[in-house]
Amino acid sequence: MTRKYVIAASVTVIVAALAAIIYLQALTQQPAPSKIIIAIQPTQNPLDIAESSKGLKNFLEKRLGIPVEVYVPTDYAGVIEGLRFRNVHVALMGSWPSYLAIRNAGAELLLAEVRTVAVGEEKVNATYYYSYWIVLKDSPYGSLSELRGRRACFPSPISSSGYLAPMARMVELGLLSRREGGQVNPSEFFGEVIFAGGYGQCWEALRAGQVDVTVMAGDVSYELYTRAMNTSKVLEAQGPLPSHGVVVTSDLPEDLKQKLREAFIELSKPEYRDLMKRMVSALFVGFEPKTAKEHLGSLEKYIEATGLQYN
Repeated sequence: MTRKYVIAASVTVIVAALAAIIYLQALTQQPAPSKIIIAIQPTQNPLDIAESSKGLKNFLEKRLGIPVEVYVPTDYAGVIEGLRFRNVHVALMGSWPSYLAIRNAGAELLLAEVRTVAVGEEKVNATYYYSYWIVLKDSPYGSLSELRGRRACFPSPISSSGYLAPMARMVELGLLSRREGGQVNPSEFFGEVIFAGGYGQCWEALRAGQVDVTVMAGDVSYELYTRAMNTSKVLEAQGPLPSHGVVVTSDLPEDLKQKLREAFIELSKPEYRDLMKRMVSALFVGFEPKTAKEHLGSLEKYIEATGLQYN
């Protein structure tokens, strides 16, 4: 076979391969939906939810050029199932549910929320924060290891900053161990474990002497944070902890993902922040592009160390 025919044959093979790739992509690429459904899980009780939802819906419809439906789900599990079966296209979720949506529903992290949080003694705008084991300033305890058999308060068993990361820190310090295939259990170290429902409730329990140690996070209201930290001793810190995320179904057309990305980033402008503060979080500043590995990598390590599940 002459060199001319070899080249021609090679070109034919390459063209055929490219055509096959394009064909397969066309088969797997979902058509653009006729309507975008967005689920938002607020970090607090949303204010004027109907009016805020309407404002966000109108804003996004103008940017996307298609109808938008915004709803506030009652739990994370339904949102993840919605993402899996394409009944939900976009979700604003906490970091732990975001991680589960990516792992279990094949979702994609589009953006990370930038919030005004406390890191140590400073207020910063960031996509991360830390949490702290604290005791009262006049407490006799100087380390977590001295608190074996004592009373501890946690805000919630599904809090990444108030429970997951603190448990991972205890594993790291050798104070707890994870049984193979199971989860760490703080009751194996503390004499009494209380889930009080929030950081404020745990702080009041510590202040009243009802518990000996609790956890405070940098993403609570700055008033609560400073009041607690100014009258406490920090025994340990854990982090960085990722902020909330915007996740999307991975098979949305790329041009629609880009429009969504640009629209949510535009919500970072001062004129739109009040809308998002009412709808999502009082700490909201904006959104920043992040990959799942960049944003959720530390969270994944905490989950692996503890075996804890979000339920």
